[in-house]
Formats: sequence, C-alpha cells, structure tokens
Amino acid sequence: MKKVAGFGLISLLLLSALSQAQTKSPALYRLKTKESSVTERRFRKILGDNYDGQDQNRRDYEDDRKRRRRRQTTGLNDETGPDYARPTHLIEMGLRFAPHLDLNTADGSGSYLGFRNNGAGMRFSVGPTLDYYFFKDRYAFSTGLWYTVKRSGFQMPGTFGQSRFNPNLPEQESTYNLQYLQLPVTVKLFANDIAPGVRLYVQTGGLLSLKLAEKAQDKARNGLYLAESGGDRRQYGFGDIELLLGTGVQYKLNRNNALNLGISYQRGLLNVARGRELVSKNRVVSIDLGFQF
Repeated sequence: MKKVAGFGLISLLLLSALSQAQTKSPALYRLKTKESSVTERRFRKILGDNYDGQDQNRRDYEDDRKRRRRRQTTGLNDETGPDYARPTHLIEMGLRFAPHLDLNTADGSGSYLGFRNNGAGMRFSVGPTLDYYFFKDRYAFSTGLWYTVKRSGFQMPGTFGQSRFNPNLPEQESTYNLQYLQLPVTVKLFANDIAPGVRLYVQTGGLLSLKLAEKAQDKARNGLYLAESGGDRRQYGFGDIELLLGTGVQYKLNRNNALNLGISYQRGLLNVARGRELVSKNRVVSIDLGFQF
C-alpha cells in the first residue's frame, strides 16, 4: 500500500510539472498570441481601428514626442510662434531717425494771390518710440515723442509787400524751418516672417504736432519775412494734425534687439499758415530707420 501511495504521489507531481511546462511552452504561447491577434482584428473590423481609444492615444503621444524632439533640435521653446518670433516683452522701446522730404502746398488769394509752393527740401526727425503689443503678438499700439524739423517754402510775386505796384519786379522766395514736437498715435500690424527673422509691418494712425519754433531762412531775400514787419509777426500757427501711413520690415538681431527699415507718408490736415488769405498744408515722405531694444 505504501508503494502504491508513493507511486500515485509521484505521478501527480509529474502531471503537474508537465502541465506547467505545456503552459509555458513557446508553441502554446504563440498559439495564444495568434488567437489574441485574430480576436483583435475581428474587433477592429467590426468597431473600427480606434475601438478602444488606444490608437489615438498612441498617435497623440508620438506627435507630442516628435514636437518635443523638434524643439530640442531647432532650439525653439514655448515662446515662439509657428511662423514668427514672438516679442520677448509686452512693451518694446526704440529709437527712430527719419530723414524726410517736405512738400508743402500753397493756395493764396487777395493780397496773397499768386503764391505757390517753392519745391521740396530735405529735413529730419528723431526721437524715442514705444510699441505695446495688445493682441496675438501681431498688433501693437505704437507711440513715441519725435523732434521734427520741417521746411515750408513759397514763391510769390515781386510786388508782394510793396506799397507801390511795379509789375517788373522779379519774383520773391520764402523758406522757413518749422520745429515740431510730434506725438504719434498709431497701430502697427505685423505679418508672418518673409525671411528668417524678417517681418513685414504696416503702420497707420495720426500725429499730434506742436510747433516749438519757426525760423526764416536767408532773411535778406526772404520776401515773406521782409514784408511782414521784418519778421516781427509769426507766419505759422501753433501746430498741426496729420495722418500717417507707413510700411517696412523688422529684422530681429536677437531675442531682445531688432532693426526697423521703412517708409512713411504724413499728410497735414490743418492750415499751418497764419495769413487768412493763404492756405498751406504740410506733406512729408520719410525713410524710417529704427533700433528696438
């Protein structure tokens, strides 16, 4: 009996070991794997590829990993946009220097009959600028404080300012330098990069101009200066309101600094001449050079 019982116990142990060996055998594992893949294909055929949400999660994970890898290889970070470098500060300061061409109008009547403009002249404007980005890093409120010198010139009949009429007198000329303090109230609209680090912008708005001084040029032959009590009387008003329209490009030197190169047009709306019978308005075309920091 003891031999029989021992033999039975050994048989049970062998059967258990054989069963475990069969369960762990590679063939059986491959069979179960094959059955699992068949079952998965059936589920995909009936319910779709993303029947359990795992495929979409896997794709999202792969896309996110690719984006992180691309940022690491290109040196980009979360502070950059898809097609332009975002400003590093909400407010950016700068300096502007703008040589410009002045073309004033002239329309006279009465004692100013025969007045017309006296060509064009080069002057300049300089001062600080300030850009405040208020929407999607593409739109900025742009202002500043500019010291601007303008030229205003006239050609006039030789009899102007004379007590006696003499038609044989040669024509006279008059040129004044007008010094203004200008406050721009404008908006800049930035486009995408047109080249690496280069963005196109459009600027539009207005200018409030306060006249600081007026100075007659070539006083010995300045007809307007001589005719009006030797220059004791002011010939121009206290200021002007102008429309501004400009465009240009901004080139980023680094994360904090940029160069601006553009062209702008200023159109005066007010009559700057004091004489009631003389109407003169400013027209300015300038090249804008700027450095932002």
